[in-house]
Amino acid sequence: MFIVGVADFASRARPPARETVACFAIAEGKTPAMIEYVKVLRIDHWLKNIFIFFGHLVALALLPTEVPQNAATIVLRIFLSLIPACLVASANYVINEILDAPFDRMHPTKRFRPVPSGKVKLSVLWTLMGVLVVVAFVLAALWFNAGYLVALALLLVSGIAYNVEPVRLKDRAYLDVVAESFNNPVRLWLGWYALLPSHYYPPLSIVLAWWFFGALLMAGKRYAEFRFIGDARRRGDYRRSFRVYTERSLILSMVTYANFFCFCMGIAIAVYRPNLVFVFPLIVVAICVYLHRAMSEESAKLEPEHLLKSPLVIACTMIVVAVSALLAWTKADLTKSLHLFEGMQVQEKTSPALDG
Repeated sequence: MFIVGVADFASRARPPARETVACFAIAEGKTPAMIEYVKVLRIDHWLKNIFIFFGHLVALALLPTEVPQNAATIVLRIFLSLIPACLVASANYVINEILDAPFDRMHPTKRFRPVPSGKVKLSVLWTLMGVLVVVAFVLAALWFNAGYLVALALLLVSGIAYNVEPVRLKDRAYLDVVAESFNNPVRLWLGWYALLPSHYYPPLSIVLAWWFFGALLMAGKRYAEFRFIGDARRRGDYRRSFRVYTERSLILSMVTYANFFCFCMGIAIAVYRPNLVFVFPLIVVAICVYLHRAMSEESAKLEPEHLLKSPLVIACTMIVVAVSALLAWTKADLTKSLHLFEGMQVQEKTSPALDG
C-alpha cells in the first residue's frame, strides 16, 4: 500500500510538460538547477533540530552520573547527534515536496517551489532521498546506540505517515497537528540517547509536555495558514483538513494544547526540578505572546513560517530558556525556603507567668 500510495502521488506531482524545465540547464534569469535541489532539502529548516538540545539538557539534569564524564566527549556527541537527524529531516522534506506538489500548485506562494514549478526531476529527488536515509542510518549506527537508532527510525516513519497515502495524516484534521508535533518527543529521544545508554527512558511527563508544546506551535501555524489563504475553496483544495477546521476550532485547539503542556510540565517540575515552578509565569507570558502573534491581523497577511520568527516570540523564548537553566542548576531549594509546597509551622510562645 505504501508503494502504491507513493507511486500515485508521485505521478500527480509531475508538472505539465509545458512547465518542465531542463534539469541542469541554466536559462536566462533562472536559478541554477543545483540550487533548486538544495531548496528541496530545506536546509534552513534544520534549525528545528535545535529541539534535540532539550533531550541533551534533560539527560544531563536527571542522570548526570550516567552521561560521559568528559566535557569534550559530551560536546562531540551533542554535535554528532544533529547530523543524522538533519539528514533524515531533509529526506522527509523531499517526500513532502514531491507528494505535496499537486496541492502546492494551489497555494499563493508554494506554487513557485522547485517541484510544483517543474524545475527539478523527480527521479533525481527520489535517489537523493534514498542516499540521505542510508547515510543517516550508517552514521547513527557507527556513532550511537540502539535507542538513538530507534528514535531516528521514528523520525523517518513519522514523515512517511504524515505524507504518504493511504495514511497521509496531513489531510486529517487534528491528527495532522498531533502527527507533525510527534517530532518533538522524537527529537527529545534523539538528544537523550545521544548521551545515555538505551536502557534508560526519559520521564513520560516530560515527553508528553514536549509533545503538547509542539502541538501548540503547530496549531498556531495551522491557524496562521488558515487565515493566510483567504479563499475557503482554495484553502480546502490546498489542505483537506482545512475543510474541517474553523478559526474557532483552531483557537480552541491551541488553548487545549497549551493547558495540557502546562499540566504535564507542572508534574515534571514538581517531581524533578521544583525550582522551575518560578519560571511558569514567564512560560504563560510567552504562550500569550505567541497566541497574540498568531491571531493578529498582521499574521494573516504573512506566511505561517514568519510566526516563529517574530522578534518578540524569540525574545520571550530566550528569556524562558535562560531563567530555566539558571533555576534548574541552582543548588538551593527555593520552594522550601518559601514554603511553596508545604505548610509553615508557627511555634506558640507561652507566657512565663503561666508556667508551672
